[in-house]
Amino acid sequence: MSKRTVTDFFDKEYLEYAKYVVENRAIPSCIDGLKPTQRKVVYIANKIWKSGNEKPMKLFQLAGRVAAEAYYHHGNTSLESSMVGMAQGFKNSLPLLDGIGQFGSLRSPSAGAPRYISGKLHPNFRLLYKDFELLENKIEEGEKIEPEYFLPIIPTVILNGSSGIAVGFATNILNRNPKDVVNACISVLKGKRMPVLAPWLKEFSGTFTRDTVNPKTWKISGLYEVLNTTTVKVTEIPPGFTYERYEEHLNNLTEKRIISGYDDNSSGQVEYVLKFQRAILKDYVSRNKLEALLKINTQETENLTTIDESGKLKIFNKVEEIVSHFVEVRLKWYDKRKAYLIAKLERELLIISNKARFIKDIIDGKLTVNNAPKKSIIIYLEANKFDKIDGSYNYLLNMPIYSLTKERFDELLKQEADKKAEKKIIEGTNPKDMYLSDLETLKKAIK
Repeated sequence: MSKRTVTDFFDKEYLEYAKYVVENRAIPSCIDGLKPTQRKVVYIANKIWKSGNEKPMKLFQLAGRVAAEAYYHHGNTSLESSMVGMAQGFKNSLPLLDGIGQFGSLRSPSAGAPRYISGKLHPNFRLLYKDFELLENKIEEGEKIEPEYFLPIIPTVILNGSSGIAVGFATNILNRNPKDVVNACISVLKGKRMPVLAPWLKEFSGTFTRDTVNPKTWKISGLYEVLNTTTVKVTEIPPGFTYERYEEHLNNLTEKRIISGYDDNSSGQVEYVLKFQRAILKDYVSRNKLEALLKINTQETENLTTIDESGKLKIFNKVEEIVSHFVEVRLKWYDKRKAYLIAKLERELLIISNKARFIKDIIDGKLTVNNAPKKSIIIYLEANKFDKIDGSYNYLLNMPIYSLTKERFDELLKQEADKKAEKKIIEGTNPKDMYLSDLETLKKAIK
């Protein structure tokens, strides 16, 4: 048995493992905001819920479909956990899965078991993600699976946030308000100054304040009010606290006789009324130590490590840089969309004009199709320079007999005029204006 050094192991097997974890497990894409597992989930969900009216599916059943059809090679536990996270409204500004059942809340985040809770594709997915026809699917074992990345119109990596730990790298990106992200993209496209993109959580009413030295660090503050000389009301606590954890802290303060007791009036939102001895409260207020005592403030530093459009690691210095990079990349896809739409319309026009001419020749008696051999019709079509589509004339030969009429001919002429008008509009539209139009539509759709 040949001997291998530790250096050889780290230079080969461990390096390959590290690359795999970074690129295929833990770090999200700065383009579609998804990790590979999440991308597989929405790829399959987009196939299952085509109209949105299909019935929900138990999460463990959906996990089975993802594992089988998208070639997911890891354990069901991490896959099901990923789906739960994608459906939790308090974790996502705009969730991609619609959870039905117990999915938890910001202050009580535990979800039910995957065999008891259900989900389906959320309408947010198709609201955010466009241009599916421009994407190339990856191939595994001869079968199509998800693409390298999907194409949202805003950077969903900062919309729904992300966290993950890989070998030597980590990600921690906080959520943003959907309308703020849309406005930031519009600012970039219009060449205007981008507003500061402070974090935002749907169920959190406190504040986020950017550190003046490190733009990736945010002070997170809850809310409280000194009602009188002996009473303090806490109406918001930092997002990391559950009810249970915060009550443990209050119980600890009670045991130490720092507070006399507290009333828990929380029901859907935080409200604790704390009772102090007058001298103790006055002392904490005068020394500016009350906020520390209440643990009303915390701090979080973002780690903006992502995978870029080329599949390589890209680390940003502040979240606004992600928006600028995303818009630059996404705008190029609008060039591709414009070219695709023009090519699609040209193909449709070619088919329509050939069909119209085919019907006209039959009406005028130039071409007889009744009892005529297929070969003789093909000879006529070739001689009169009709266009083949996908290498054949089947699109003409397979036309039903009731469509070979004057009414159908007139209808085709109208379709041809409409398509030409549509093509002219698209040819005259700047891709940037297409992008701005999509953003304005999204902005109106966000509730």
